[in-house]
Parts: sequence; structure tokens; C-alpha cells
Amino acid sequence: MNHKQIALAAATVIATLAPGLSHAGEIDELKQAMQKMQERLAQLETQQKEAPRPAAAPPVLSAGSLGANANVTLYGKLDLFAEVNGGGGQGDRLALESGGLNGTRLGVKGGADITDGLRAIFQLESGFFANKGTLAQGGRFFGRQAFAGLEGSWGRLTAGRQYSPLYNAVISYDPFEQGYGSPTTDGNVSTGSTRFDSSIVYATPKYAGLSANLMLAFGGETGKSHDVASLSVNYENGPFGLTAAYQNDDHVSTSTAVLRQGFLGASYQWGKTRLMAGITHAQNDPDAGSTTTRREWMIGSRSDLTATGQLLLAYAEGRTQDASPNDKGRVATLGWVETIGAQSKVYGILSAHKNSAGSALVPMGTSSAANYTVNPGDDAYGLALGYQYWF
Repeated sequence: MNHKQIALAAATVIATLAPGLSHAGEIDELKQAMQKMQERLAQLETQQKEAPRPAAAPPVLSAGSLGANANVTLYGKLDLFAEVNGGGGQGDRLALESGGLNGTRLGVKGGADITDGLRAIFQLESGFFANKGTLAQGGRFFGRQAFAGLEGSWGRLTAGRQYSPLYNAVISYDPFEQGYGSPTTDGNVSTGSTRFDSSIVYATPKYAGLSANLMLAFGGETGKSHDVASLSVNYENGPFGLTAAYQNDDHVSTSTAVLRQGFLGASYQWGKTRLMAGITHAQNDPDAGSTTTRREWMIGSRSDLTATGQLLLAYAEGRTQDASPNDKGRVATLGWVETIGAQSKVYGILSAHKNSAGSALVPMGTSSAANYTVNPGDDAYGLALGYQYWF
């Protein structure tokens, strides 16, 4: 019922009652009440005309249009550390850097069920230097990862810019996982290229402790077959782990050579300590010149000594066979990582490098904007104190 209908009904009631009213005063009171009602109704009508119309509601995607069990997650990690270096003939260094334990990043990932047992997935991840606010990975916007694919009980198949199976295999046996002072960061132990563009990766499900990852990356050049093939096979049985990996990089990481690398790693969980070791054989076959071979090895451990603290230890050596001058490098690194909250850690790492006449390796972060430099043959030392926050 609108305002006019209400007023008409009220007037009818008054007209009906008026003859029965014995006093003129009562009639006057009813007339005054009627007048006030009409004035209030007129005011409400004016307000209704002047009120803005509500905006049209935006379309809402139904669960069916997004896909069953759809989810998208925004995540990130900030890692900053202060670094003090010495030992080299070029002088000492004091710096604030990004990426002590892990590279600083910001990403989004998610997926949705297509059918029962088949799910679409994606991940986009940018790396940046938190101390400078600039992009890492050569300025690429999604330099860390950019891929999409499918997964199910049969495994996972993805395409885009991705980590190589060899890289993942090597760092899984590095106690510092390519963090500050790691032998896989400074160059004593080779990992091959971290990521490859235009790659397809297939990861098998685990069966009887066995799993494998296979990657093919294509150079995409007309008239050329530049590509990469990488394979890792992992076996886990109780506290014991074993991984073998191989990669053939045909003029993709370098336009002048074929890079071949093999890796074998083993680990054992002994109480609260994980012992690990790995050996690599890396061969560089240039288009012009002699083939060179590097032989490298590392050992280390990760120990949960307290409920919130972890001790990391690593030692490694690497050298190019028949190099002149000798380029043998040695590194020993000790670190402590303390978890101070559900999403925060602090850490301290001390690393020492011993370089032969042809080597100039130094401690550095996993994704630092800059690093210490020394002359060939100089020793190098580094102390890093850092903080990490993730969400």
C-alpha cells in the first residue's frame, strides 16, 4: 500500500466517525491529526524521489563457472640480511642485501577441478630485491616461475618457465638450499641453470618410494635444434634417500657450448639430524676449444637442536680438471636458523672460502643484488645476519 492509499483510508475513517462525535473539539483534534499525517506523507514522498537509485549489482560467478574446488592464493616471502665480508685484497665490504636464506618473491597460484581426478593448476611468481625494490632474474616480471598445467593420480604435467629437475635435485642435498654461504651458490658445486623458458615438465606419482621428473625445453630458433633435456629419479625408504639426475643443455644456457651434467646425492635421517652428501660431474663442450670437466662434491647436515632452532653445516670442494692455474675452491659454512613466529625467522651464517690461484669464489646470498669480490687466489670470509617473513 502506497502513501496516497494510506491517506485516503485515514480520511475515510475520519469521515465515518465524524457524525458520531459529540463535541466540536474532538472533531478539530482529528482534523489536526489528519493534517499532520498528510504533511508527513508528503515529506516521505519527496525523500523517496530524491534518494539515489542503487547501483546494479556486479555479476557473481557461480561455483560451477569457476570449477569445483577452485582456489587462488596470493603468497610472498621477504628475506633481508646484513653482510660483512673480508679477506680479499680488494678490501672489506659492509652491505644490506636481499635473499639470504631464500630469494625474496611475490606470487599467485591456484587451480580448479575439471573433472573427477583431473585438476587445472597455475603459478606466477616474481622475484625482487627487497633492499632496492627492483626486479630480479634480469628484470623479468614473472622471472621465478610462470606455468600452467594439469595434475591427477597419473602425475603432473606443466608448461612454461620452470625449475629444472637437475637444479631441484642438487639443492635438495645442500643443507643451505642455495642460501648464504652455500656451495651451490658460490660455484663450488654446479647446479646447471636454475630455470628454463618454454619448458614442459612431467612429474610422476610416487610408487614404492620411487618418483621421477622429466623436463624438455625448446630453444625456439628457426633452423636450430637448441634444447634441454633433464631427468631426475628419487628414491625414499624410511630414513634413507637417494637421487640421481642428468641434464643435457644444448646451446640454451650458453650459445657457444653444450653443457652436460650428472649428479648423485644421498641422505640419511639420524634422529633429529639429516646427513647429506652429493657429487657432480659437469662437462663443458664448446663449439671452439677444448672440453673442460669439473669434479665437485659436498657434505653437510641439518639438525633440529631445539624446538625452534636449527643448526646447518656444509663443506664442499670443486675444481676444473687440468686447469692451469689450479682453480680449486673450498668452502666451509656454519649457520643457525631460529623460528621466532608462525611466519618469521632470524638467522646467522658464517662462511669461509679457500681459493687456489685460479679461483675467486666468495660467500653470497641465494638471490643478492650484489656480492663481495676478491682477486683470484684470495681467501674470502662472510658473516650474514638476517630476517625472513613469509605469508
